[in-house]
Amino acid sequence: MEEGIPGHAGKTEWAKKIQGFLKERGVSFEAEGEATRIHLDDIVVEVAEAESGEGYAIVITVPLPGSSSEALDEATGRTLASAMKLAGLLGAEELGYELDTSLPGYPSLRIIVEYSDPNTLAEKLVEALKKYLEG
Repeated sequence: MEEGIPGHAGKTEWAKKIQGFLKERGVSFEAEGEATRIHLDDIVVEVAEAESGEGYAIVITVPLPGSSSEALDEATGRTLASAMKLAGLLGAEELGYELDTSLPGYPSLRIIVEYSDPNTLAEKLVEALKKYLEG
């Protein structure tokens, strides 16, 4: 289900390509301008300007276990494996990682792939999502 602020969907061709693909496939996402947040099971994929201010980034956020009992849950392993699969499908030469522990008991891992060209980002993301959604 598409959400977001009416009239604030992407106006650039690369953002339209991503958001159009998501609509076509019925993938849940939120859009505000070029920024897009995609919901894939327990994974959140964000497309936005890179934090460096140079280029754009795909950020895959994965919840991590906050306790030993959660770490034993098979779903935790599947979620992490799914995030790594998507990161691998992006075909990036370099992946960045950030550990977010700002919410006690709810740590998350961010896998970051930066692109200088937003059109390349859109092509790589759409291709990776096609393969990911096919199983």
